[in-house]
Amino acid sequence: MKNLFLFAVSVMVSVIILEIALRVILPSPITWKHPQEHYVRDPEIGHWMEPDQQAFTHDKVVHINSVGIRDKEYTEQAQKGVYRILALGDSQTFGNGLELSDTWPKQLESLLNDYSKDIGYEVINSGLPGSDTWQHEIILQRMISRYHPDAVILAFYVNDVFRSTKNNFNTKNKLESKVTYLLKSSALLLTFRIALRSIRQSLFPSDWHLKELALLKGTNDISFDKLWQQVNSSLSRIKLVCDREKIKFIIASLPRRDQISGQLPWEGYHKRLQTIASRLHIPLINMLEPLQESYDDYGKALFIPWDGHNSKLANKIVAESLASSFLKSN
Repeated sequence: MKNLFLFAVSVMVSVIILEIALRVILPSPITWKHPQEHYVRDPEIGHWMEPDQQAFTHDKVVHINSVGIRDKEYTEQAQKGVYRILALGDSQTFGNGLELSDTWPKQLESLLNDYSKDIGYEVINSGLPGSDTWQHEIILQRMISRYHPDAVILAFYVNDVFRSTKNNFNTKNKLESKVTYLLKSSALLLTFRIALRSIRQSLFPSDWHLKELALLKGTNDISFDKLWQQVNSSLSRIKLVCDREKIKFIIASLPRRDQISGQLPWEGYHKRLQTIASRLHIPLINMLEPLQESYDDYGKALFIPWDGHNSKLANKIVAESLASSFLKSN
């Protein structure tokens, strides 16, 4: 018993020392506050953020307005002299792990108002985590009738090609999720988890992982053709709605983290998206080049540590590129 006790104590001390050492060497783990943002079932798109909630994304405050988007309350019509832009997208637009002011929609709003002296700008953040292109089409219809924007910017991400089958509603505040968050507060466990995942993907890559790599490469695959047809149909309908309502429509193509770092430099999916956008006469802005250029200077600071979502800095670069392009075209 004495030996077992000494062994247990020595293991515990070793783990604590290793945890402290990793925290010195590596970025600190994410701080999770509760409740995290909460979702409800939506009959059309599967999940929607519960309206009028106060929550957190990581440790950053999230306020969901009465419509169910992460933004303040807006009047139905913009005030005279105000140009209203609707931002569509997934968690990269919503701003996982970021303050609302640090998301690209709000940084874009700030930049446009700094550059313009004649008119004011509002950029409404309607990003929904876990959403894809077909869902963005539905969200647009809702937001047009509610907020009547003058322009729409859709932030497209590679996984938007895959139609989501996940039920994302009401999952982030269950007991198992809270236990997961608790485990994620350890640098040692996170390092171990990442190492195991890397080994597993190398030896036994998941079907999802292989499909994303093939999509990035631009591999010819019948199943991909069907997925791209869905993207084409959704973007076509979004364009028709915007044309009918005389709304400017722009697509911003957001690259993956490993594309920005140069680890996976393939642009097959962007070229396919560019082909669709050109055929539909939709302006498309590729964010890969400005983010790659910034990676040379800032490296991993472009991403939230232990998370992978774009950081405040990366969102700033996206906002600057959009502001420049937007003002030139106007």
